[in-house]
Amino acid sequence: MTSNLNRALEWTSPQSQPLLLGALCFLALALFSVAVWPKLKLLRSARSAERCDRVFERIALTLKVAFGQSKLMQEKGAGWMHALIFWGFLVLLFRAAEFFIIGFFPETDFSFPASNVVFVAYAWIKDAAVLLVGLAVCFALYRRLVLKPQRLTLSGEGLLILLLILAIMVSDILFDSAFLALHPEGHSGPIGMILAPALGMLGENILGNLHSLAYWLHTSSILFFLILLPRSKHFHILTSIPNVFFSNLGNNLSRIDFDEEESFGVINSKDFNWKQMLDLHTCTQCGRCDRACPAWATDKPLSPQQLTVDLRDQLNGPPDSDIPLLGGIIEDETIWSCTTCGACEAACPVMIDYVDKVIDLRRGLVLTEDRYPKEFTAAFKSLETQSNPWGFPKTSRSDWAKELGIPIWDKTKPTEYLYFVGCNGSFDSRGKKISEAVVQTLKEAGVEFSILGNDEGCTGDPARRAGNEYLFDMLASANAETFKEQGVRKVVTHCPHCLNSLKNDYPEFGATLEVIHHSELLQKLIEEGKIIPQQKAEENIVFHDSCYLGRHNEIYDAPREVLNASTKSSSIKEVEQSRETGTCCGAGGARFLLEENTGTRMSHHRLDELMVNEPDTIAVSCPFCVLMLEDAVKAKNLNVQVKDIGEMLVKKN
Repeated sequence: MTSNLNRALEWTSPQSQPLLLGALCFLALALFSVAVWPKLKLLRSARSAERCDRVFERIALTLKVAFGQSKLMQEKGAGWMHALIFWGFLVLLFRAAEFFIIGFFPETDFSFPASNVVFVAYAWIKDAAVLLVGLAVCFALYRRLVLKPQRLTLSGEGLLILLLILAIMVSDILFDSAFLALHPEGHSGPIGMILAPALGMLGENILGNLHSLAYWLHTSSILFFLILLPRSKHFHILTSIPNVFFSNLGNNLSRIDFDEEESFGVINSKDFNWKQMLDLHTCTQCGRCDRACPAWATDKPLSPQQLTVDLRDQLNGPPDSDIPLLGGIIEDETIWSCTTCGACEAACPVMIDYVDKVIDLRRGLVLTEDRYPKEFTAAFKSLETQSNPWGFPKTSRSDWAKELGIPIWDKTKPTEYLYFVGCNGSFDSRGKKISEAVVQTLKEAGVEFSILGNDEGCTGDPARRAGNEYLFDMLASANAETFKEQGVRKVVTHCPHCLNSLKNDYPEFGATLEVIHHSELLQKLIEEGKIIPQQKAEENIVFHDSCYLGRHNEIYDAPREVLNASTKSSSIKEVEQSRETGTCCGAGGARFLLEENTGTRMSHHRLDELMVNEPDTIAVSCPFCVLMLEDAVKAKNLNVQVKDIGEMLVKKN
């Protein structure tokens, strides 16, 4: 195949061809470097981010998500389109290298005999890649110009990139076909063999010029593509694979060292760490994050895509700009609209983290700018003095349990589990009912457990999600010290927010705990025969996935298994927005402390999704979700129950 170039490039002499190609390559690489260097310089000077651990997990994730395109396949049509272009380009990298190698060495014979199995196999695979990429690009053009999905923005830049890819594919076909028409004894892939007879009707001079035109169109398009990459959103072509490799494999919120650091949180895009900056450069602006975001769906001023673009524009903008990031480029309400549910992260095909950036921006607002919603003033004060966000005396934390005969933790006679009740289960009237149901079920199963009583304190989750890292640090340090002093090792909690903090945040504070959600423990007890649920009467049930149990901790099956055991499995109906694509109730990210005055209430939006299956009961695994959905049911005057899965196991007398 490579001998095609040696014998048919007729626009330039063998002597001038390397010079012309070299000049074009030098110009393209120079222009590429001019655009890339400022971005690389920012990454090199940014704060550190520990993302080099668990190498084999990262390799496996990269193979699955980046090379396997698994997350793109969540949307079949567009997913296959992008995947075919990506896989096709991997195949065509060798073809591109061939063009440039032979261009620099036009008098060297790199040809392979037609009997070479490797050459023949690659020629056929290459032609298949060219055909599939060409069809995928045509579909992409049709989708942008005719179908026009709402989440896509029609841009000249996107159309130009697609036309360049199409030019590369067409020029590849013309190159082989023209050569075979000139040299019938030659060989190529099937496309060249099919088209060569038709092109053979053209004169030899036209065919020679067409062959040379195809070569220079191919190489020039590749070089022009290279120049455009760092100047457009398509820079993700270079950054997406490393971004997936260095993506978050666990808790991505870092503890602030208040003794060493001089500024807290982010008030400028340049305050982000290098991985967060890499995220900004990797955004494809595909709109999947917006489509998954409950705030955007309910007309809040938060578009995860636009937030990322605004942060990226400021990062790459002039350093002397006098427009502040917070309150200027990005409005405060945009930052406070986020529930930190992680739906945007689950939808992102290139593994961009959004939650950590939102919380860093909130840290900047709270700790540096001293600016936050008025509702947080009382909540922060109460968390600091009473270790709960609602102002209840901390000495009344265990009052709910006085009549239930629950032992208080004794480090000299520790029980198997510490039941960490949480603020909602200790103080909220509805939450107490869930706590009582959990206690009753665990007692009937013979589980040894106790509580900390008034020594239990808020995990600090509301403070951390609201950006008050200093307050979170104080609360978490106090709890971690209690756990260590009391010798606590195994913890069960029915609150996913407590679960997430204790399991993922507390190791940084020296508290290494085995933390499980009550759904996991209940599932285990059912499997062991220690709980024998009473089969309820036939009823329609839908299950609502808690964001902090599901997406943040990947616990989806345990609550469903508990439901299956407590009712007829045929009664449980899944809604479209479930598991990884479940929609937030609106309570996360400390939003349960804020009024929701803009757009539709997120709890109402979620309830509408759940009511599609006309359930009798909405089963839930989070006390905050219970509160939000029950309020929505009352507001809409619907005849449906909202129950925690622990309540659904309680035996009626």
